[in-house]
Amino acid sequence: MSGCSQAQVALRRGHDPAAEALREVFQELLTDEQPLRRMGALVAGSDIRYPMPGANHHTLAGTFADDLTLHTDQGTTSLAALMHTARPLFLDLADRPELRESAQDWQQRVDVHTAKTDDRPADALLIRPDAHIAWAATIDEPADSAVTALREALSGWFGTP
Repeated sequence: MSGCSQAQVALRRGHDPAAEALREVFQELLTDEQPLRRMGALVAGSDIRYPMPGANHHTLAGTFADDLTLHTDQGTTSLAALMHTARPLFLDLADRPELRESAQDWQQRVDVHTAKTDDRPADALLIRPDAHIAWAATIDEPADSAVTALREALSGWFGTP
């Protein structure tokens, strides 16, 4: 049983004054946004950070992708809406044609989209079907290193083109 599950059981167990005081403190903590988000992530399992193969990863690699509001040529959508296909997704957030061109070699296995977002976390994201980030290009990363790293990530996660 995970630590989060054990804590949930402990909060539900017992009706003595100590247990009641613990529940009251916990309820008070959950009125603040930061602890509420943290507990939600723990319960949902979206706080998991998967180890990534290789070295020199973007800080987002291995984390659960935030649901970004995306502005596309077809209108406004969200990352969650794009993920409904349950397919890998390459998302170009900085109009990087060299990255989109590289990702096209995997288009039968990976959906490729271009969008803008108000608070861009990276130039591009490669997102697994479970919504965890497999690879990310840093903002203004040089094309040669970004293309090489993207092709390695695509091959590693989704096979050769």
